[in-house]
Amino acid sequence: MKNLKKLFALLLVIVTVLSLTACGGKKEEESSKKTVKFNTGFDPDSFDPQEANVMETSLVDNQIYDYLYREDLNGNFVPSLASSYTVDDSGTVYTFTLRDGIKFADGSPIKASDVVFSWTRALDPDNAFEYAYQLYYIKNGEAFNGGECTAADLGLKAVNDKTVEVTLERPTPYFVSLTGFVTYGIISEDFAKKQEKYGADIDSTLASGPFVPVEFNKGQYVRFEKNENYWDADTVKIEELYFYCVSETTTELTMFETGNLDMTYMSFTAADTIRLKDQIKYWPSLNTRYLMLNNENGVLQDANVRKALAYALDLKTLAETVVMNCVPATGFIPNDMAAVDDTSKVFRKEDLLDVNGNVEEAKKYLAAAGYPNGEGFPTDMSIVYTTGEANKAIAEAIVEMWRVNLGITVLAENLEGTVRRDRKNSGDYYISLDGWSTDYMDPYSFMEIMLTGNIYNRGRYSNAEYDRLINIAANSMDQSEREQAMEAAEKILITEDMGCIPLYNSIKAYVVNPKLKDVVMSLMGGIDFKYADLTD
Repeated sequence: MKNLKKLFALLLVIVTVLSLTACGGKKEEESSKKTVKFNTGFDPDSFDPQEANVMETSLVDNQIYDYLYREDLNGNFVPSLASSYTVDDSGTVYTFTLRDGIKFADGSPIKASDVVFSWTRALDPDNAFEYAYQLYYIKNGEAFNGGECTAADLGLKAVNDKTVEVTLERPTPYFVSLTGFVTYGIISEDFAKKQEKYGADIDSTLASGPFVPVEFNKGQYVRFEKNENYWDADTVKIEELYFYCVSETTTELTMFETGNLDMTYMSFTAADTIRLKDQIKYWPSLNTRYLMLNNENGVLQDANVRKALAYALDLKTLAETVVMNCVPATGFIPNDMAAVDDTSKVFRKEDLLDVNGNVEEAKKYLAAAGYPNGEGFPTDMSIVYTTGEANKAIAEAIVEMWRVNLGITVLAENLEGTVRRDRKNSGDYYISLDGWSTDYMDPYSFMEIMLTGNIYNRGRYSNAEYDRLINIAANSMDQSEREQAMEAAEKILITEDMGCIPLYNSIKAYVVNPKLKDVVMSLMGGIDFKYADLTD
């Protein structure tokens, strides 16, 4: 029976690959084009940069849209649609000058009013975009998003067709890099207003970036072509780009090994990591994989239970043996995140988690919660995770550690991505296998998502002192004061409350066609094919 199952699985992989190759028939016909084939793992939710709220959609949108400043191959944010900027003495008024002759893919001009429209649209409460909070730095951004004022009150002004003036709520040293974040992508006001729903499909989408989406076969791939009207088109060497939507690692690797992919993206299983060890390349990122705990659901309301679950985990084994090539987390903020007061140093000065675990302490916490040796602990608890062999292995390893070390039974529940998001949004879950990549180079990018009421705080964590400290970090102009406030807040989150359970910091493993060069792979998790090339 086991052999039959293996044979069926192998046939399924072969059929899937053949199907994907057949669906890409145009590739064969257009083989003279310089074509790159990549896999994101899932369909994009939309082609609207302001609506993007998951990495798969952001990866797609990053090829379609441009920004005032864009990350280059060295990790620096350099002028893109903007040619330069100035900032006043208060550190709150930024004036961006746009380049001459910049255009959307249809040849229409990109104007300062398009920048103001795009960013205002991101904040418009009628749109209810999840990442609107990333523009709260703009004066009255939060108030407008909350329905407390109008768009006219925003700190956004098109001085003329080439000049954008942005007034911030407070000095924000990393604001220029924020303008390169997907939610700040520039769309055409004239085009967008003519669409029933902008970005719902490729026909309702107009590119401002290096590539134009020209074909979308749901569940299979998105195909892009070079945007000939892009201001920096001479830099773009790739003429055709495929983003496949294959969620199974085995299928993805088979596609790579049969020449149907130039670069993988999905997490490898431990067996694949060993098998491909001489081919794998590694891409560091400021990312923390963690267990999101629903702090309002049943026994997880008790901090003793949350601490018992955390202390019972051997994070070192999980990171190095189950996931492999990852670093066990010593706190919520990534271990290598730079300090804000001295970027030559790391943010966290002392470990907040014992990466080897502490089973005896875990048992004491569980007993204090009223479940000695796991007796009487509810049996309906589960970890929900997104479909994929690597996620399955992680979830199963965690529940096995809890079974062995605490005597409790927790299920590992495999869910399709959108179903898992819906469950989290509704609060219908106990534990979710989650991850967060920094949106900008500051620890605040992690700390803000655990604020009471933050849209991504789906664990419903809430602590008034934590909120107070993070408010200091958001508003202070003193970097040392900000650093101290976030250090204290992280200790509350992990040491006192265990509002979530950090697991490991990801180091992305991938295999790539040796002919594919100069792909931007950001520490923030993004990928950009603007500079990429296929060499002989």
